[in-house]
Amino acid sequence: MPHLRPAALTLTAVGLFACVPLVHAQSDWQKTYPVGGKPSLSFSTGDASTEVTSCGQCKEIRIRVQWNDRHIGEYTLNEAQTGDHVNFELREKTHMHMMMGAHREPRVFVETPSTLDLDGRTSDGSLKVTGLNGGVQLRTSDGSVDLSDVAGAVRLTSSDGSIRLHNVSGTLESRSSDGSVHIDGQFTGLQVHTSDGSLELTMNEGTKLTTASRVESSDGRVQIHVPRSLAADLEVHTGDGRIQCDLPLVMDGYNSKGDSGHNLRGRINGGGVPLSIHTSDGNVTIASL
Repeated sequence: MPHLRPAALTLTAVGLFACVPLVHAQSDWQKTYPVGGKPSLSFSTGDASTEVTSCGQCKEIRIRVQWNDRHIGEYTLNEAQTGDHVNFELREKTHMHMMMGAHREPRVFVETPSTLDLDGRTSDGSLKVTGLNGGVQLRTSDGSVDLSDVAGAVRLTSSDGSIRLHNVSGTLESRSSDGSVHIDGQFTGLQVHTSDGSLELTMNEGTKLTTASRVESSDGRVQIHVPRSLAADLEVHTGDGRIQCDLPLVMDGYNSKGDSGHNLRGRINGGGVPLSIHTSDGNVTIASL
């Protein structure tokens, strides 16, 4: 009947409103771990982006998880402390990964003393590390890596993602499969390899190579800047590309035969430890700062 329609419409609107889920803001998970001496941290954060920064001379490690639009119940979170070592793991439950559509992954924020040994891993999340002094080992399957103001022994493995290393000092081992690489720092030893992507490397003033070093690209141009004071035995090879070297160089040999690519050997500032630069397909440019 006509006089019942307003009531029916009202009930329908109420019913629709009742079906809308209420969203409650979820508090961040966080914990502080007191440490002394030279602490160490191991973490594995899956698809969550992770940022590690220094809190200077503090005596604790602080970890905070920002859930965004995810819920703690969708993850397995394991954490433990043994002496001055902290271990943290955040892993998405398999069945939740299959059920979820588009969503924002959690973010993990870590603050540590500036002197720290770090071992970190992500599956599909970016990694950012700033202001540490110690052994730093990072692995990511699919995510960008950004390091700055890090001193010590750095080891990095990335399967797919851009790499930016700024103001790194000490030794560096970097291996990436797909993505551009930008590196600058003051080094005592280098082992840098990229399979597919451009490589730009700057050895800052004060760089003194003390161990044999190698820079290699399978497919992509290589551009290197070195200080005028660098002493090294230089060996350069490109399979399919040109070599441009603007350094004062005492030549030991140059080979430009078509079947062997282009090869250059010489000594910089009287020579020193070997520095090899190889690319299979791409130009090589070496210039002074």
